[in-house]
Amino acid sequence: MIKYKIKSAKDMTIEELIGQVIMVGLPFDHLDDDYKKFIKEYKIGNYILFARNYTDSVQMKVFMKELYNYTLSITGSFPLVSIDQEGGMVVRLFKDVTFPASPLTTSATIVPNAPRVTGKIIGTDMLKHGLSINLAPCLEINDKLSNPLVNVRGYGATKETVLKNASLFVEGLQESGVLSCIKHFPGAGSSTKDSHLELPIIDDSKEDLLNYNIYPFVHLTNSDALMTSHCIYKAFDEIPSTLSKIMLSDLLRKEIGFNGLIISDGMEMNAIKDYYGLGNGSIMALNAGCDILLLCHEYEQQKEVFDAVKEAVKKGIISRTILEEKVERINKAKEKVLPYLEQYFTSDDYIVVDEEHKLMEEIVDNSYTLIKGKAPYISDKTLIISTNAKVGSIVEDEFDDRNLTNELKHNFSNNLVLKFISDSSFKIEVLNLIKNYDNIIFYSYDAYKDEIQKDLINSLLNTEKEVFVVSIKGPIDMKYFNNLTNYACLYEYTPNSIKTIIKQLKGKIKLNGKLPF
Repeated sequence: MIKYKIKSAKDMTIEELIGQVIMVGLPFDHLDDDYKKFIKEYKIGNYILFARNYTDSVQMKVFMKELYNYTLSITGSFPLVSIDQEGGMVVRLFKDVTFPASPLTTSATIVPNAPRVTGKIIGTDMLKHGLSINLAPCLEINDKLSNPLVNVRGYGATKETVLKNASLFVEGLQESGVLSCIKHFPGAGSSTKDSHLELPIIDDSKEDLLNYNIYPFVHLTNSDALMTSHCIYKAFDEIPSTLSKIMLSDLLRKEIGFNGLIISDGMEMNAIKDYYGLGNGSIMALNAGCDILLLCHEYEQQKEVFDAVKEAVKKGIISRTILEEKVERINKAKEKVLPYLEQYFTSDDYIVVDEEHKLMEEIVDNSYTLIKGKAPYISDKTLIISTNAKVGSIVEDEFDDRNLTNELKHNFSNNLVLKFISDSSFKIEVLNLIKNYDNIIFYSYDAYKDEIQKDLINSLLNTEKEVFVVSIKGPIDMKYFNNLTNYACLYEYTPNSIKTIIKQLKGKIKLNGKLPF
C-alpha cells in the first residue's frame, strides 16, 4: 500500500528542493541498485518514462509501486511521473492498454468529441499504472498539413482547429484526473528545424506570432502544465524560449496569465546543450521561469545539472526563495492528482475495457479520408505495395515494427503483395510486373523524404494503370506526386490503422474522414 505524502517546500533542504525541480528518465523497466543510489544521493523527486521502461501492464504496476515507495522514503513526497502519451505514433504505453488515436486522426474522424474521448481513455489508462502527468497535447499548427515536424502530432492546419480539438483533449485528460501539459510554448509550427538536432530560429513578427503560433496557448490557459520550446523567437528575444525570462516570466506568466507548471523540453537536446551548455542552460531555464527541468536519458547529464544548480544556489545565482516557489507549485499539482491516484492506482489487475477499445477503432476507421478520385478496391488483378515502418521518435528507443505487409498477405492471399524496398532495383522489378495487373494500390509512408519511394509512385502514376495512393501518415506527400488520380490518407501507422486498411479493402467501412482544416 502506497502512503501518499507531500512535503512542504519550507521543510526541504536545498538538495531536496533541487531534486523536486528535476524530472529524470530512468534507464530500465525496473529500479536497479545503481539508480536507487542516485535517487538517494540526489533526492530525485519526479520522473519521465519511455517505452524502454514498459514491458507490460503487470511489470509497470510493480515498477511504479516500487518507485513511489522508494521515492517517498527518500524525499518525503510522492513523485510526479510523466509520459508522452499523445496517441498514434507517439505513445509509451503501447500494449495491454487501449491504443489511442493520433491527434490528427481525432481531428479528421467523424466520430463526435473524439479528442475528448481519447484524452479521457488515455488518462484513465495512465492513472491505473501510476502515471500522473501526460506531456500532451501539442499545440503546434500544421499549416496546410504540410509541416514535417508537426504532421500527425498536431490537431490541424488552422489555429481555430488546433485550439478546439486540443482543448477537448485537455478536457478529457482532466476529466480522467490525470494532469495535462500543453506544448511546445510558444509554438514551433513555423519551424522546419528539429531542436533535438539544431537550434531553430523563427523570424516572424510579434504580431504574426501572437496571431498564429501563440494563439492556442493564449486561449488554453487551464492546462495543468506547459512545456517550453527550444526555438528562438527573434521578435521577443535572442535566446531559446526555454531560457528566456521575456518569454516565460513576462509573456507567459504576466501577459497571458498562465498559472500552471512550466516544464522545459529535454535539456539534453542539441539546441541547448551545444549552444549554452547543459549546466549553464539549466540555471538559465530555472531563472527564466521553468519549474521543472526535463532530463530524459543519461545519468551523468542528470548529475551534471543537479551539481550545477546546487553550485548556483551556493553562489546566489539561484535563490532558495525561487526554488521554494517552484516546489510549492509542483506540490499543488501533486495535490490535484492525489485523489485520482488513490482511486485508480490500486493492486487490481489491469483489464482493457472492450468498449473503449472498440471506440478507438471506430475513431480510426472513420478518419480514413478520400482526398481525390476513388477509394481503393481490390480484384484478382490488383498489385499491392506497402511500406512497413519502424515506429518511434528521435527521443525514444524504436520499439515496434508494424507490419502492414504481413497483414495484407494474410488477408489477401490471392493477390501479390510486395513490401516496398528503398532500392532502385525494386523500382525496376515493380515496373516489369505491372503489365500483368489492372490496378495498383500503394500504401506510402514518409515518401517525401524517400526519393526511391517518391520516384516509384510517380513512375506508376505515369503508366496507363489505375493507381491508388494511400498515405498512412497524413497528406504531407501529396504535393510530391504528379498525375494523381486517386489519393487517400490515414493519420497514423498503428495497429488500429492497419486494421482499418484491411476492413476498407474488404468493403466493411467507407472513407468517411475529413481533412482537419
